[in-house]
Amino acid sequence: LGVIEGQVVWAVQNEMALNVEDFLARRTRCQLLDAKESVRMAPRVAEIMASELGKDSEWQAKQVEDYKRVTSNYII
Repeated sequence: LGVIEGQVVWAVQNEMALNVEDFLARRTRCQLLDAKESVRMAPRVAEIMASELGKDSEWQAKQVEDYKRVTSNYII
């Protein structure tokens, strides 16, 4: 989908992105463009966001779990 790690950092630092769904669904539209690929990307996005936001591994796991649950509705 052409998303690079720097976009995640930018979204957190400059656009107030606070969770994985916000980034993948609204900031980049990945959820709508390719739901399966966005689910594959979610753990790395969560890892980068956690680093930027000072969150722990539990936050990361919950973000990925929540994103998978919501995005399952977009997978055909």
